[in-house]
Amino acid sequence: MRHFLASLLAPALFVGALASCSSGGSDAEPLIPYAPVNLVIDLTNQQYRALRFDNGVVALPVQGPAGNGGVKGVLVVRQNASSYLAFERNCPYHPYDACSLVSLDRSSRLFLRDSCCDSRFSLTGQVIGGPAVRPLRAYATSLQGTQLSIIN
Repeated sequence: MRHFLASLLAPALFVGALASCSSGGSDAEPLIPYAPVNLVIDLTNQQYRALRFDNGVVALPVQGPAGNGGVKGVLVVRQNASSYLAFERNCPYHPYDACSLVSLDRSSRLFLRDSCCDSRFSLTGQVIGGPAVRPLRAYATSLQGTQLSIIN
């Protein structure tokens, strides 16, 4: 009876061990820590003029006149006049590295990039070049007139 149970249990243990080793490393990466996001910006303010055009991007600091902005700040991307996206600036690849900061690529202005690990993300926050495998952390946005609210 013991041999019969062992023969049933051995494949289950092997599959479990195999599954834990074949995660590709993405599960081993730590998650970005939680930090409150509660921002309100007036889109008519001159400092947010990049958000007057589709695919315009503005970086907001962690603490500032707009409110609390996550772990390393927030990137706001205008999709169109009524739709905005907001992302954590902390790169999901090695988020505890001091240099892990996502910004608009200066040369092309067509994607977001972490200069520390060279991960690249689309303007919708999806990974387009590694080593990052997770997309940028997205925050909820709400537009009321010219006031854009960003929260988590």
